[in-house]
Amino acid sequence: MSERTACIHGHPYPENEFTDAYGWSRCRQCARESWRRTHRSRYVPVLPDDVAIERAVSGDPPARLTPRERAAAVERLMRRGYSARQTAERVGCSLRTVYRIRSRSER
Repeated sequence: MSERTACIHGHPYPENEFTDAYGWSRCRQCARESWRRTHRSRYVPVLPDDVAIERAVSGDPPARLTPRERAAAVERLMRRGYSARQTAERVGCSLRTVYRIRSRSER
């Protein structure tokens, strides 16, 4: 069996080799990058796009609205006095979706 000179990612192996808590021989640099990838990915909420909401309110909705944008458009139309059917047609969703969003906003 030949001695390894680099890990599978190309890092020089003898200088970066360490044994983890479970007894596995690993590359220190790959372990650091793996830890950074898993611990850096945190949830960042996306703000709704005001242009998409205005387009939906005006009756020309984009191809895909996020649930938050759809709810904002339904609430704006609800404040303007549109019926549920008119709101569903303008936003481009089902009547049941409008009823669901309206019931959540009444809480």
